[in-house]
Amino acid sequence: MPNSGPQYGKCRYCRQRFERSGKPGRKQEYCSPVCRRRAQRERNPSTTPAAVNPLPLARNIAESVQALAQTLLASEYGEQDLETLLRQAGDLTREVEYYVGAAVQDARRRGTSWETVAAAASVSAATARSRWAEKTVRRRLERRATEQLAVRQRDPAIPPALPRADGQSGVQPGERSASKLAAALSHLHRISELTIRQVAEETGLSPSYVSRIMSGERLPTWPVVQTLADLFKGDPGELAVLWENAHGRTPPARQPLPDAAARLNAALRGLYLAASSPSAARIHEASSGTLSVRIIQEILEGSTVPDWRTTASFVQAIGGTPTDIRPLWESVHYAFLVFLDPVDGDAPLPPPFGAGSGSRTIHQDHGEQ
Repeated sequence: MPNSGPQYGKCRYCRQRFERSGKPGRKQEYCSPVCRRRAQRERNPSTTPAAVNPLPLARNIAESVQALAQTLLASEYGEQDLETLLRQAGDLTREVEYYVGAAVQDARRRGTSWETVAAAASVSAATARSRWAEKTVRRRLERRATEQLAVRQRDPAIPPALPRADGQSGVQPGERSASKLAAALSHLHRISELTIRQVAEETGLSPSYVSRIMSGERLPTWPVVQTLADLFKGDPGELAVLWENAHGRTPPARQPLPDAAARLNAALRGLYLAASSPSAARIHEASSGTLSVRIIQEILEGSTVPDWRTTASFVQAIGGTPTDIRPLWESVHYAFLVFLDPVDGDAPLPPPFGAGSGSRTIHQDHGEQ
């Protein structure tokens, strides 16, 4: 008599033991319809509808590649040692390799043939199949996930799937601005020669809160920043950009030329205060002589917006990160180009862009160069 008990098998896809239905007909090979579909997709990916995988595998990795490239660029600006640069370049290279495999799989799931993949990669179809088979790519991405998990376990400060983007111990732009704001306030406090208790009495804040602001443990509100700057006989406007960046606030994309120039100058002045207001001679030395004392003084006065190379050298010389300042500089550049093409055809035009030692002199009272 036939065996009337339950029949078991091992799923051809997930390799798990399962109980067969016992229905007559072809022997059941998969534990579920899901495993059957997955096995079918692996056998013939070109027949898989695009909706099966709506989120491209490569997109997240591409964002990681961008972050790693920013890390490398920041390290170049920071003149990091060769070992650091090569290590970061190696991280970037590995991530690019992961991206290529994921991008190929995305294309295959959209119906791209191996012949088209091979042509795009300048390899033979056989090489493409061998190098980027779905199982091979999946194993690589699993290895990548394991590597990232190990990194996060060693340093929980690193967010998932978001590598450090600045080359400075995992500090993000907003955190850098918060740190610089605290340093600038601390510098103003030191030169004011007021004690923490005196500051607390004058502002109505608790001494412990004032101390935490100066150490960077607490990010103050703007009214508190204004109050402290006024008490220390400083200019609150020089701290405005650092405070806004620390809180993740961004200005309008398009600003009048004087406003854009003033914002850039405020950011540079804030970084200058955070560096404890070094002399122009010290900044000249820190720039390895690439910045003259005159151009340093003009930058600090806000009478000159230099070219990007000079701006980056200045930022680096006072301990800032050029990539944080680049958007502000580009905003001035954009506003300047708009100024060159005014709506009013009778409006006076400034001298040619970049005239005079590669710098733009902006008179902020009426916006002329």
